[in-house]
Order: sequence, then C-alpha cells, then structure tokens
Amino acid sequence: MQKTTLIWFRRNLRLSDNAVLQTAVARGLPLAAVYAAERPSESANPRRAAFHHQAAAELSAALAVKGIPLFAVQGDPVETLPEWARRLNAQSVLADEAYTPSETLQDNRIWRILDAEGIAFERINDRAVFAKADIMSEYGRPYAEFAPYKQAWLQAFRQHFSGERPSETAKIPFQTAFAGLPPFPDAPQAVLAQRGGEQAAWRQWRQFLPELDVYPLLKDFPAKKATSQLGAYLSAGCISPRELAQEAAARGADVWLENLIRRDFYYQLAFHHAEMPSEPENPADAVFFQRWTKGETGFPLIDAAMRCLRKSGWLPPVLRQVTAQFWCMTLRQNWQHGAAWFAAQQTDHDEALNIGNWQAAAGLLSPHALRVLHPTVAAQQFDPDGTFIRRHVPELAHLPKDFIHTPWLAGADIDSHGYPPPLAEAV
Repeated sequence: MQKTTLIWFRRNLRLSDNAVLQTAVARGLPLAAVYAAERPSESANPRRAAFHHQAAAELSAALAVKGIPLFAVQGDPVETLPEWARRLNAQSVLADEAYTPSETLQDNRIWRILDAEGIAFERINDRAVFAKADIMSEYGRPYAEFAPYKQAWLQAFRQHFSGERPSETAKIPFQTAFAGLPPFPDAPQAVLAQRGGEQAAWRQWRQFLPELDVYPLLKDFPAKKATSQLGAYLSAGCISPRELAQEAAARGADVWLENLIRRDFYYQLAFHHAEMPSEPENPADAVFFQRWTKGETGFPLIDAAMRCLRKSGWLPPVLRQVTAQFWCMTLRQNWQHGAAWFAAQQTDHDEALNIGNWQAAAGLLSPHALRVLHPTVAAQQFDPDGTFIRRHVPELAHLPKDFIHTPWLAGADIDSHGYPPPLAEAV
C-alpha cells in the first residue's frame, strides 16, 4: 500500500484556514483522516459530544467530495491512533496542537509509540491565533497576567497579520487512493441550541456582524442576546480564530477582539502553568452545591443563570463570571467543584478556557484587578429590569421591578410561589 499522510482531526473541524490540512496537502501524499468519536452515553458532556460529532459529520462529507476518507474511531487514542497509522501505512501523523496537561501527556505517549515505528507525529497550531510559545516576555518567559500579555499580543498581531489576507480553504486535489469511503456514523441524539459545523459557524458570525458596533454597550446585558455565541464553534474548531481576529481588527472591533486575546492567554497559561492544582482540597458543601446547580440559591440572577446553563448548555460570559464568583467568593467553595460542573454542562466546553475563567473568578489570576459584586448589585447592574430573571425563573415573573432582585423583601405581600430565601449572607 502506498504511503499516506494521516490527519487526526480533533479541535480543528473545518476546511477554511486549517493549518494542519494545508500542511498535509503540501506533503504530496494521499490523505486519510481519523476522528476520535465519543460515545454520548459514556461522555461526561453529551451536549459537547453531539455538537462535535455534527461538525465532524459535515467535515467528513466535505472531505469525501475530494476522495479523502474520515474514519470515526472509538476508544483511547493512545491505542487507536497508532493502530490506524499502521493500517493506513502513514508516513506521518498530523494533528492540531494541544495545550492542557491531560492532552499533552496523551500526545507524548502517542509520540513515543509512533516514533518507535518510524512514523512522525507533528502538531501544528490550529486552535489559537498565536501558539503557546509565540508570545513571551522580554525575558523569554510566559506571561502570568492578562494585561501585559494583551499588549504583547496586539503588537505581535500588528506585525504578523496586519498585511495578510485570511487563509482560504486548502486546494485539495482529488485523490483515488481508496477504493471506497467509509460511511460516517449517525450523530447521537441530543437537544442542542446550535447546530455543529463550519457552515453554521459562518452563519452565526455573519448574523452577529451587525451587532459588533453595539457589542461594547450591550455585551453585559444578557437579556439583549448581544454576544456572538461562537464559543461552541471555536471550541470544536469549526471556525478559525485567526480569520475572526483579522475580520474583527479590520472592523475596529477591539472590545470583541479581546475575547480572542483572552482565549489565547488561557491556552498558553494551561500549557506553561500546568502546576496549578486541578483537584479540590476539600469536598463541596452538599447543600450549597445542590441549590447552586439547581438554581435555587434565593438570588434571582444567579438562579436564572444556572437554570439557563442547565437547560441550554450556554451562558453569556458576564453570567459565567457572576455565578462563578458567587460560588467562590460568596459561598467560599473551591473553584474546582464549580469548574467541573460547568465542564459537564457547556456545549462550548474547552478545558483550558473553563479552568482559566474559574481561576480568574477565584482571584488566582491578577487578584489586584479582581472586582467582585454583591449578587444583588450584579443583578441590578446586568439585568436592571429583570427581563432575564423572568425568562428563566417563572415563579418570579409576576414581581414588579422593585422586588424582582430581592423577593425576600416583599414579605407576605407578594406570593413568590415557593421561591427559596437567600442561601447565604452575601459578602
């Protein structure tokens, strides 16, 4: 069998501006690809598994047009990837670069197996605008705080991307190296707020574009639905952060661009500061955890946010911060417990970003810049007329503006339909 280049698609499920695919095409060998499919029944996050599967199915169809097979394989990649590399007579295996300690450890184990068999294992940055070692301080060390990292990122972006056009879809020649193409398995059944795939990702971006000008004004008002909601597409790699960064910069959307900068920051933080403990020191308070996750804390905005996340798998960024700070600062619980629960709920779950956001909420990153609001003050600031609360906490929907944020003050005058009193005295 002729030698091949094997692509391992994991978090770069797209054709446009896919550096791994472009590198593979340049090798000049027939291409084959694998995707490590999760069984939703065995997944800690069935929503994310279903979303990624949808994206991979669309990618499979696009590759099939060019005669390139995408094999959906199940099992531990440490075992299955080398097996498929042998079966497909791969000269090299290419994948997108990993950042978290668990993925890095997995990649190192795979590399040792492939290297022993004379198969190259190459990883290429396809998740971030800048790779993990691209942005360093003047002393050659990684940044541990966001503000200086942002300045260095912007300077590097101006130098490397200001005159470039976004990459286009790789020109993939049609190949006939495989007699037949494998059918891609059906997507698992799941109720998703968004559909996975590159086409849906670009539709979402184009739908958001008219809102870019008002994004700085409305982004912290969750009832307005003024955020891009691209998180799941970026997490699965359905859309390129490099292309988005270039488009946002060209439109002068600096406030929105900061989201991509912070994303890069958390990626390099996960790689260079892997010593941050991921396991909690103490167990979570069972009552606190149950009422927080069910949206029964007695603080309306917190409860509306948690119920929204449970139901839809998505939460506006400002409410992720508010609910995380409530867990860490008000209830004084370990951030790891909250991060683990979020990881199981979010369709757009990305380990590095989730951990980074939770560490920030717990005051472990840039503590001098941490701003913690009383949950009632946060509610009055981010949902002033209670629209978001009424949408997700129906037992309070009838309350007037004066009591929507503090129903306990209404006393017996207003029926709150069993809504609980505050769980703790907020500090």
